[in-house]
Amino acid sequence: MKPLRTFAALVLLLHPTAMAMAQTAGHADAVRKQQEAAADARLAAVKQQIAALAQAQRQTAAQRSMLDGQIAQASQALAAAATQRAAADAAVAAGLRQLGMLQTQVDAQQARVAQQRAALAALLRAAYALGPDSDLRVLLGDADLARVARALAYAQVLQRQRLQRIDALRTALQQLQQRHQQLAAAQQQLVRDQAAAKAGEQAQQTARERLQALRARADARYRNQAQQLAALAQQRRDLEQLLARLRDIFADIPKQLPGNVPFVQLKGRLPWPIAGRARSWQGGLLIDPGGGHSRVRAVANGRVAWADWLRGFGMLVVVDQGDGWISLYGNNESLLVRVGDWVTPGQVIANAGSAAAGFDGAWFALRHDGRPVDPRGWLARGRR
Repeated sequence: MKPLRTFAALVLLLHPTAMAMAQTAGHADAVRKQQEAAADARLAAVKQQIAALAQAQRQTAAQRSMLDGQIAQASQALAAAATQRAAADAAVAAGLRQLGMLQTQVDAQQARVAQQRAALAALLRAAYALGPDSDLRVLLGDADLARVARALAYAQVLQRQRLQRIDALRTALQQLQQRHQQLAAAQQQLVRDQAAAKAGEQAQQTARERLQALRARADARYRNQAQQLAALAQQRRDLEQLLARLRDIFADIPKQLPGNVPFVQLKGRLPWPIAGRARSWQGGLLIDPGGGHSRVRAVANGRVAWADWLRGFGMLVVVDQGDGWISLYGNNESLLVRVGDWVTPGQVIANAGSAAAGFDGAWFALRHDGRPVDPRGWLARGRR
């Protein structure tokens, strides 16, 4: 290895171009690291700004109405309970897979133990067939030396095989014991995970019922249609103000989407974020999944600019698609992404709220430079 290093050093000394290229590569690597560190620092600052903005939104809602403040808290509590339950369910699923794997290993090890026992039994039967004093009779008898030598050699081979089989059986039994211990530990952990999942399910149901009651009270406070329309208009203004703030905050964050197709070229080909019947609402579509799956998926590549509660839109995800385009996914029960995350088409980013909790569908909308764009012309036909 040393001669190779010496040779490489000589090459660099004798060839200035190679040396310059190495220095350039090292400089480029250093610049790239500095840029990445600066981008990370800016993103950390952005996350802090957005967290402060989310807190301000909740405080504003609470100041306008104590009930809205309670809805914000209940929505976040439900989202947290749903996340914890999902983690517990994932742990249970992983535990079941591990149990299956360990049981397979135990079965295989038991088969190996049975094989080792059978092999040792065969050797013992062979030794018994020779008789306990067969070697002594050969040595004390009148057999010739060649026969004596063969007998001794056979006895040595047989003895070595016995010891090897005994060692193999002992090792197989020890490994079987370890597998049983691992299996027992995994079973105990699974019981704990199942208990946590059950508790998470109950906590989620309790949070869901509380939010349902609060949303019902919120709907009942409007005495007439004019009041309801005024509330919806205020919610739209809140959303527009939020999006304007987000546009300013994310302005200096690199897009970093190499090879990404411009969003405008995806018109008419976007996948539906969730399957169901759709109707117009608040500048977007309210999609009712009915009894179908409630997972909400991203429609294109982008970066999460917001993942929090907003009055009137519940747990909301805003994805920056680049070139002034954003997609919005609201009225969710829980969120699966955070600010700064990159998302890809079809990636699950949220779980829609259920009708049992008073949700009337998942909301999806598009904006370009802050202006609403009808998503019907952008979503693929017949792919709901």
